Amino acid sequence: MKKKHSSGQNKRKLTKTLESSESEKQDKAENKVDSLDDEEQGFGGWLRSTDGIDTMKLFVIANTIVMLTTIVYPHIQTAYEIVYDMIYGPDTLY
Repeated sequence: MKKKHSSGQNKRKLTKTLESSESEKQDKAENKVDSLDDEEQGFGGWLRSTDGIDTMKLFVIANTIVMLTTIVYPHIQTAYEIVYDMIYGPDTLY
């Protein structure tokens, strides 16, 4: 059996085609990301704008107030009832 030895040209051609196909894939992926960032359209673009940032700050503050009110309200109500009973006496007769 004879073994054929390649001159190395096949390997060079294969390497060049692999490199070119990889670079084309990377270029296509970079173009898609760049086009979205440059146009700044959609929700992501609006959120990056100054109007979007201001609206997000307002939303965070409003959401914090709502959450604190929801969590704290039962405790405030209990404290109010205790203070009311201390000042005016209990409403019920035993």
